[in-house]
Amino acid sequence: MPDFDYKARHKDGQISTGQVEAADRRQAMQRLQEQNLSPITLKQGAKNQGASFQALSKLVSIFKQKTQKDPQVVSSALAKGKTPKRERIGLVFLKRLMELHSSGLPIGDSIRILSQRLSDPEQKALANGLWRDLSEGHTLASAMSRQPKHFSGSINYVIEAGEATGSLAPILRKVIEYLEEKQEIRQKVIASMAYPAFICLVAFVVVIIFLLVLLPEIQKMLEKLGGELTMSARILIEGSDYLIKFGPFIVVTGVIASFAIRQWRGTTKGLIASDRLALKLPLLGKIFYYSDMFQCGNLVSTLLESGINTTETLRLTERTIKNTDLRERFNIARGQVNEGLSVAQAFKRNEFMPDLAIDILSVGENTGNLAHSMDEITKGFRVELSKRLSALTNIVATGALVFAFCLVALIAIGIVTSVFEVSKTLSM
Repeated sequence: MPDFDYKARHKDGQISTGQVEAADRRQAMQRLQEQNLSPITLKQGAKNQGASFQALSKLVSIFKQKTQKDPQVVSSALAKGKTPKRERIGLVFLKRLMELHSSGLPIGDSIRILSQRLSDPEQKALANGLWRDLSEGHTLASAMSRQPKHFSGSINYVIEAGEATGSLAPILRKVIEYLEEKQEIRQKVIASMAYPAFICLVAFVVVIIFLLVLLPEIQKMLEKLGGELTMSARILIEGSDYLIKFGPFIVVTGVIASFAIRQWRGTTKGLIASDRLALKLPLLGKIFYYSDMFQCGNLVSTLLESGINTTETLRLTERTIKNTDLRERFNIARGQVNEGLSVAQAFKRNEFMPDLAIDILSVGENTGNLAHSMDEITKGFRVELSKRLSALTNIVATGALVFAFCLVALIAIGIVTSVFEVSKTLSM
């Protein structure tokens, strides 16, 4: 029967370590709980892992080959099925967890209470899943990684760092602040686009009604009276005929092009080339850039504040950068930092951050307060990201309103000129 190494907390708060013999992790967990111990970590003893080491190494090597072949395998798997609604569920759950844990309850007990007390079905299912994994000996970060629809990989890395340093409460608070800021930005974008979208919908309905109801009646009347359609009316008719005739081909072409681009991005070269091109797009390029910078800076400052050294912080942060071109620059900079170069110098050489951010980083390194400097830089990235998003939404909203106005104006001109044409025909 294998032995399990454990680190557990007594009821009086003292921490003890030791070994317990059990058939599996669940049984080991039960035996510790019978001794009034709350497990913090529970791992199979090193002497029992020899039999399975070879098979585990084989699985790890296969996974490494797959991730090296396609750098986005992990992030794509984590992002699959994740929606803003599920992210909100994860955020609400973390808030409830933070409230209980801040009051003095251990993480395990807090999640167990949430699994019993939560009334929302999805949150309850989430709590039950986390509690089941914790009962089997998994860490909180490992349990959260099994819920990719609710928690992204970057959050799991931060939680893992918090567990390693024993300062999980401030880490949880930082994660919640980051998710709230992310949700706030998304809500601003949605709110700013709602009115233009409604106006465009109304304009589209008006155009359809005019083309299908009013225009045919005006056309019949003019044909009986021997009149001709006005220029604006002919533009609307010919435009609708053009869309009916070529619309399906345009849709099919768009679908094929989207599929081709997706397949191209599925290759390593295509992914790197498309991500590099995305950073150069007008308006959108800066949004992609500052989005990654905001997440990267937030994670670096959080990890440094939690006590993680710079080398490990950079290693964990690299995995969360979505854009492959930026990730490649960060990887080169990380290697240079490991060779003795300062973070500011490495980032400057690889053009990873703006010059102003580099200057602030230099001050932070010189004063020994890199975490604070990175936190200030992250605030600047958030401001820039909000500005870029506001500019984009304003442009899109203005364009949508102008388009809707032009459609309605064209219809109004068509109706008025058609009425004048009918009047002119009757007077003759």
